[in-house]
Amino acid sequence: MTTEVKPRLSDKREAFCVFYDVLKNATKAAEKAGYSLRTAYSIGCELLTKPEIRERLAELAANRPPDPDVADVQERKQTLSKVVRSTYADFTDERGNLDISDREKLRTPAIQELKSTDIMGVRSTTLKLRDPIAAIAELNKMERVGAVDTQPVSQDNRVLIINVNSDNAKSLIDRLAGRLNATE
Repeated sequence: MTTEVKPRLSDKREAFCVFYDVLKNATKAAEKAGYSLRTAYSIGCELLTKPEIRERLAELAANRPPDPDVADVQERKQTLSKVVRSTYADFTDERGNLDISDREKLRTPAIQELKSTDIMGVRSTTLKLRDPIAAIAELNKMERVGAVDTQPVSQDNRVLIINVNSDNAKSLIDRLAGRLNATE
């Protein structure tokens, strides 16, 4: 039986991985790890393509303790399931009147809005529940129900405005724009 020995990362690369795991920014992680400020951007981008770096980042992510302030997948599913299963009958008495005397029932994530109004001595309470169809759609996305196994299409609608002061720069920009338009 042979055991595969993983090559040890250099100190700089290990530092990059540790800083990237915290910062989620390759340029800043490269700078903090001791790479040149001038080349940090390109080094950071290059390091993220290396299999051994990606493997180390996956190890760091797997060993990171869960953040107690962030809902895990199970908790998110439970919350959405409460929205799906809630009905108005959960908030009415046996005669069909709105019953909000049990404050614990009001803590459900299914309630979108609860408001009381008092118009000329008549008190009116309105209860609005969240959309169960939207919750089902979110659960389906989480479970990949009905999903096509393809990468999502990314659409970038940002606009870049470049002001140029010389004819040479204008010529270069026009040529670049022509190339970009040709590839679309």
